[in-house]
Amino acid sequence: MKLAGYFCLIGLVLFITGCASPKIYKEAGVEIKNYGELYFIQPTNDPREVAPKVVSEFEKIGFNVRLIDPEKPIEGAQGTGFIVSNSGHILTCAHVIGDEKEATIWVQGKRFETDVVAIDKELDLALLSTRNNFDSSILPLKFRQSMKPKMGEDIYTIGYPMSNLLGNNARLSKGLVSSTKGLEDDPNQIQISAEIQPGNSGGPLFDDKGRVLAVVQQTLNPLKMLKQTGGALPQNVNFGVKSDIVVEFIESNSNIDSKKLIVNDEFDFEIIEKSVVKVKSGIIAKELENMPKLVARLNYESFWDIWFRFRYLLLSFYDFDSQEFLFSAGQVGDNLASSENTAITETFIKIKETLNK
Repeated sequence: MKLAGYFCLIGLVLFITGCASPKIYKEAGVEIKNYGELYFIQPTNDPREVAPKVVSEFEKIGFNVRLIDPEKPIEGAQGTGFIVSNSGHILTCAHVIGDEKEATIWVQGKRFETDVVAIDKELDLALLSTRNNFDSSILPLKFRQSMKPKMGEDIYTIGYPMSNLLGNNARLSKGLVSSTKGLEDDPNQIQISAEIQPGNSGGPLFDDKGRVLAVVQQTLNPLKMLKQTGGALPQNVNFGVKSDIVVEFIESNSNIDSKKLIVNDEFDFEIIEKSVVKVKSGIIAKELENMPKLVARLNYESFWDIWFRFRYLLLSFYDFDSQEFLFSAGQVGDNLASSENTAITETFIKIKETLNK
């Protein structure tokens, strides 16, 4: 989900008059939760390397910090995957995993730690393997043999869209094959009309007999398209990686025989639901599974005037699940007597008080 795009410089609007000492600006009625995990959106330009100092302060007060590129979405926050072998191989999208070498999955409410066996960022596919105690009774999903997707064919997808808001039960969507080619006529993709939400990536696209045709991969960015088209929002323009590409990827990166991946038999939707998993990149500690997450964005600008000074050093905080703006903290205004280190230290005193840390 491209959360980073939503977390704009709202807090800066509050600082038109400027101030010399760190302050807290808080929205009325916002709820400060017991946050344990923090997604930190770094500034696009940080010549003075202020961001590492801010991260260190967050870690000192007990946050598990994930660094986020401001030009990219918050990758690997949460996605979907599905079982492809009895020994516990799981397929998902590469962008769900990001740069992590491990992932945590939940299947039928049970938590498993996994290793990334293979990842192909160009194809946007990743193969995971559970470490131990996998339930071999869970049936792996199968890909449709020989029959290619057809334009107008009914398709379904099931996964965990926006699970932090909707809950931990899988959600089913129905649509049709809009095109047998993908974005810019990519032959490795199909275009579908089934509704796709953040968290669906990596889930199976299957036909009315429960056989996998593709893997949910991407949707058009509505904010980007709104800007490019001058006001038009895309509606149900989504894409998946074709099954033949997926089968080749799995076979090339595991000991799974492609003959065990394809089938003509029918699968009941309830069986599919039991074989679909929720995926999060990295190993998520049990105590953090249901803990609310915080997003912090650092906005900072320095300038040279005999020595380095800064115009503003501002941290804006949002609730990850609701995307609600919570508060801003920092120092804005030209203060000759202040320094970056002093501003950071004093700002975090205010932050700790606000977060009850």
